Amino acid sequence: MLNWDVQDVRRYKDKPFEFEEKLDLTEELKARSEDIMNAAPVEIQGQLFNDNGLVISDVKVKTTLTVPSTRSLLPVELPINIRINEAYNVDDVAAEDLEDYNVVIPIDDENPTINVYESIVDNILLSIPQKVLTKKESEENIMPSGKNWEVISEDDFKKQKEEEEHVNPEFAKLKDLFKDDDDDKE
Repeated sequence: MLNWDVQDVRRYKDKPFEFEEKLDLTEELKARSEDIMNAAPVEIQGQLFNDNGLVISDVKVKTTLTVPSTRSLLPVELPINIRINEAYNVDDVAAEDLEDYNVVIPIDDENPTINVYESIVDNILLSIPQKVLTKKESEENIMPSGKNWEVISEDDFKKQKEEEEHVNPEFAKLKDLFKDDDDDKE
């Protein structure tokens, strides 16, 4: 399952090793993140190709996750469509020759396999945004509220503070009116 022996991949010297899978990763994703409520089958298309001691992966991943809204905890369908590019260092290529690659994964000499599966699960989880809103929350900027309380945005909070600090000049004169009386009581 998306895990190949390095020797099998090396047989494809002149052309890419292509693969296509459809996997149910729901349980794996739920086990790794409490936020995932459900996941549609994950469609995977990819290639591995040899490049001077490296095996380069180019993998497209498509699925839809169901996650809670970060505001209301209501379920939100979150489409995931990502592309993963990684290099697997199969021949111990020197570090200075790896500068062109963002992600370089060393291969274990005792178990020389290329595990794209783990990379796919990791990248799906990393692609979940910090802020997830329902369509209505996003369009109408709806904030949670209850009896005698409501959540306000940071901008609204700043405006509210500015309004409190901005005192009407007519009342500013009254503020010091009883100051002498307070001093006499001490």
